[in-house]
Amino acid sequence: MATHVVTGEQTVKISNRLAEIQRQVFLQKEYGHDPEKLIEHLQAAIEGRFIGNGSAKSVGQNLDWWLAKTEEFAEKHLGVRVNLRERFAIPAELPWESAIPVFDPGALTNRGMVDFALRAQGLAVWEEEDVMKYAGSEAGEAPTLHFINNSVTPDDDTMNLSPNDLRATKKSFLRLRGYGLAFAVYYFATGKYLDPKTFTWFPEDRLPGGSVAHGAWDPARREVRFYWGCAGYRSSDGGARVAMPVSLKP
Repeated sequence: MATHVVTGEQTVKISNRLAEIQRQVFLQKEYGHDPEKLIEHLQAAIEGRFIGNGSAKSVGQNLDWWLAKTEEFAEKHLGVRVNLRERFAIPAELPWESAIPVFDPGALTNRGMVDFALRAQGLAVWEEEDVMKYAGSEAGEAPTLHFINNSVTPDDDTMNLSPNDLRATKKSFLRLRGYGLAFAVYYFATGKYLDPKTFTWFPEDRLPGGSVAHGAWDPARREVRFYWGCAGYRSSDGGARVAMPVSLKP
């Protein structure tokens, strides 16, 4: 990649343009562009990245970048130092243009995920029902790695499907603990949130009575929220996230 040196004259020119942008964004009563998106592009420029005109659904980066961020997150918040490429048989190609790694060290319960992955980063968490009451809440027997599509919203083809509909597809979907870990890594890496306008079902995470867990970010209350709903309920705002498992290396 070419290296561009900013000269003194160019620095002044850029500073003047940024001052004008700031005046338009923060002083005018009306502005025709999203200030948050503008800030995202400016930050990308500072880091030497370019954000194209593609989908605004995700914050794109290459897989090595996401793996490095996940490893950094795991060491800082989960107390686990791991080299994901050395530990897992990561395929050369994934079914998505950009993917979020979801690493579970194997010793976390749902409660541990809430405490160490989310709350430890200053994220408030609300539980309609204790997250330890859902199926799959206990710690696993070994570390796991999954990939999900790098998207703020659930997978398009799952929207408006009920948990029972989703289960009938026989696909492997992200579970409650994995969602919390994915949310935490996404926030750690980008400072942004999953599902600010949608919610994600976890079809296999069910209460003893059959109700199903789902999660989202509530912008008004500024908290990650874990709800439950009926297994047959559908909503155009709700879907699920296919989770691609990656095997451990021998």
